[in-house]
Amino acid sequence: MQILNKNQSVIESMPEGVTWSKEDIQMPSNRTKWLLDELKVEFERGAYRKNIKIETLLKKLKMEGLSERDEYIFRIHIKPKFGKLTLKDAVECSKEYVEKVAREKVKSTAKKELLLFQRLIQLGDPSYKLPKLKYAKPGKKFHASQILEIGEILDVVDGRVFEPYRLPCKVALYTGMRRGNVLGLRAKDVDRRRKEVRFILNKSAKEMLVPISNKLAGVFAQIPWPIDEEKLLFPDISEKALTIGVSRAFTRAGYPWFSFHKLRHTAACYLLEQGVELATIAELLGHSSIKVTMDFYARVKPEALRKAVGMFDV
Repeated sequence: MQILNKNQSVIESMPEGVTWSKEDIQMPSNRTKWLLDELKVEFERGAYRKNIKIETLLKKLKMEGLSERDEYIFRIHIKPKFGKLTLKDAVECSKEYVEKVAREKVKSTAKKELLLFQRLIQLGDPSYKLPKLKYAKPGKKFHASQILEIGEILDVVDGRVFEPYRLPCKVALYTGMRRGNVLGLRAKDVDRRRKEVRFILNKSAKEMLVPISNKLAGVFAQIPWPIDEEKLLFPDISEKALTIGVSRAFTRAGYPWFSFHKLRHTAACYLLEQGVELATIAELLGHSSIKVTMDFYARVKPEALRKAVGMFDV
């Protein structure tokens, strides 16, 4: 059957002897037009995929790339609950799941899991958003007593931390870089002639530049150069193993609260104590805004840090 346009009066492909006049063809009503427009909107936002399996979306998400930590969260916390559901069913029961996570888990942990869940659902329905939440367990507050002197940190790192983990620890200490960025450093990211490190911030895909201090230059000098520019500086080290190894070493040394991430805190607080402006620290740490830096570090008074933080070059 051919499709009529305004100038056609009959459908030529109908059986012989049967004709249709223009008056016999009913044009769509206003309601039909409205329904078609609504269908178009639904189609464009992906709602037509409501019967797609969450397991299919998980596979797509893995193809886009996930960190080791993200894969662990999906495997342990999200897939067992949602893996066999359709997108429609997952969205319908998501409110109860989201509120339970916010109620039972520490805020930082809960936010990671829920943002990953949102990212997953949005692959099928881009309009999906997490509801506004109130986290019941904000977690332990960072404070000055958790900051060690640089010398104390280096004593533990050199004396107790597993040897392959020592240089990554020192890079974090002298740059404030996150674990994933430290382990993701390649030879091409370190320009020893210009004395700068360039990398892409994991959290926001922001391009970062960190100058290389004399202390950091000494750390990089311990790496056996030359290295192929695409090779990792610290190959065969997983984020999870590094975190566990460093935490255990500091626990054995009598600092059970200290972790690899506290190296980043120490770097920031040291700079704060030395009078570096918060805006500069925020830029170095790659924070999305100075407010993030202020909320976290401004409550650590310089006076309280004078006895807690030593000099980098002691």
